[in-house]
Amino acid sequence: MFGVKTAPAIFNANMRKLMHSCNGRGPIKCAQMVDDVCLSGDTPEEHFANLAEFLYRLYACGLKANLSKCSFYKDEVRFLGKIVDRRGVRLDTSTTDAIIKMPAPRDKSQLRSFLGFLSYVSKHIPDLRSARAPLDYLIKPDIKFIWDINHGEAFTRCKQLAGNSALLTHFDPTKPIVLTTDASPYGVGACLSHKVVINNRTRLLPIAYASASLKDAQRNYAQVDREGLGVFWGINNFRQYLLCSNFELHTDCSALVKIFGPKNNLQGCAAGRLSRWATSLMEYSFTVKHIKGSSNNTADSLSRLPVVTPG
Repeated sequence: MFGVKTAPAIFNANMRKLMHSCNGRGPIKCAQMVDDVCLSGDTPEEHFANLAEFLYRLYACGLKANLSKCSFYKDEVRFLGKIVDRRGVRLDTSTTDAIIKMPAPRDKSQLRSFLGFLSYVSKHIPDLRSARAPLDYLIKPDIKFIWDINHGEAFTRCKQLAGNSALLTHFDPTKPIVLTTDASPYGVGACLSHKVVINNRTRLLPIAYASASLKDAQRNYAQVDREGLGVFWGINNFRQYLLCSNFELHTDCSALVKIFGPKNNLQGCAAGRLSRWATSLMEYSFTVKHIKGSSNNTADSLSRLPVVTPG
């Protein structure tokens, strides 16, 4: 590869290798993106050891750190547009302000930039997919860019949601995990949470939100199939958290309790795609719990996309 265009990607790849191993030493507990590195540790001693190892690797490779841009032993860290502390991860005000202050796009290129920014913060916003649906429709190749009042309202709504983004709790494999899924004729949604007891009340603390629009063929599925797709998509979307872990699956579709439950006995009641999805998910260890639709507001809002009239 030649020229400077690929330099950032090459530099980032080399930094990842450096953080993973150096002179026979193993990986450092850190988050890294290009030249931004955030070191961590479960204890002050571990954090100090990671810092010493990091500085050694920089020295061994002839790299230097700008001391004026370094921070040490902080309880709160600003990293890649987000703030990380002991409570969890939230969006930095500089990130949300940048979204809120964006002017209305004048072409598809500017709209894609705005939607790309929203995608970066989507884990913090439970009903973003619903709000941005008219904007997603507008960037389709066969749709002419004509900005109207519906797009303006969706644009404003997206910025409001970004300004009220959620605090996401840190993932802890020792705490109970709950995945809540739902589906509508327009999309599927999932919310990964920890089940905790606070003041003698059981609460679900969100770890991440996710949602996706359905393809045209998927919109023709029966509702039970769409609900099954929501389960299949949601579990695989959060695979890195759920594989080799025991978790609860919450759904407001009672039929899925039998289809995806550990004692499922399909016997022809879930032929075709539902049977294939249930078989595919057997590598996971989970129990299925039916919840009332009125209690499934989070995942429900992720999947409910408004009808977009072709224009």
